[in-house]
Amino acid sequence: MSGLTRAQPLLLFVNLFFLVQPSEAHGILPDEIPMAAGTALRDHGNLPSRTAVFSDHWTPNALTVDQGQALILALDNASPEWHLFALVDDVALRDQNLIHQLMPDLRKDYPNTRLSEPGTTVQIPWRFDMAGQYTVHCVRADHQQHSPVLTITVHPISPH
Repeated sequence: MSGLTRAQPLLLFVNLFFLVQPSEAHGILPDEIPMAAGTALRDHGNLPSRTAVFSDHWTPNALTVDQGQALILALDNASPEWHLFALVDDVALRDQNLIHQLMPDLRKDYPNTRLSEPGTTVQIPWRFDMAGQYTVHCVRADHQQHSPVLTITVHPISPH
């Protein structure tokens, strides 16, 4: 271990995770996590909420927001199955689909995904940083090819 005793790595771990004073952030993770479709917000405060309900389709099937707008995307699962809803652009969708094809039983939340059991509402606090079109899909392996899409259009900020 080149100059380190066997106990030093353990002490370093204890120091990093147990002795460091917590900040206003959530532990060692940042309050804002930049992603392809915008920024995931860990401390969302009193943001406005937009709701979409999923049964065998989305109601409504499209949402419109302004670039830079932060909100809580509330996804209500009115279907009889669990879903792993992902807020994505095309590249992130490809990556999420691949992960869940390789590990079809994976039920894990990422900053842009939420596991939704039947009859539950999940929330994705989000800031839409870039204009464009994004979607919410179920990335569960056996749903990828036939999952209805919720389209979110982000309008650019108009110049003054």
